[in-house]
Amino acid sequence: MDTEVEHADILLAYADAIYASDGEELEKTRAQVRKRMGSGATIEAAATAANFSMLDRIANAVGIQIESMAIGQTEDFRDELGINDYISAANSLGN
Repeated sequence: MDTEVEHADILLAYADAIYASDGEELEKTRAQVRKRMGSGATIEAAATAANFSMLDRIANAVGIQIESMAIGQTEDFRDELGINDYISAANSLGN
């Protein structure tokens, strides 16, 4: 993926490892982030992922739906990423 974010390759790998629930891969990518970006950046990356997860869970728990405008704008990548298959998609999409 081509981004303008410095160290995007390792940050994306770290995010993938977090959500893949693969402890060995997570430890490997966490060490790579630490080596390339330092301990502070590793903490910030972990906190960002944790915060996103927390906010997403809160939104799902209270039944916040995606705005109708955003449903159309995100349809292609939600399908491609399998997001519509998540159990919580019923809350987010208002199905």
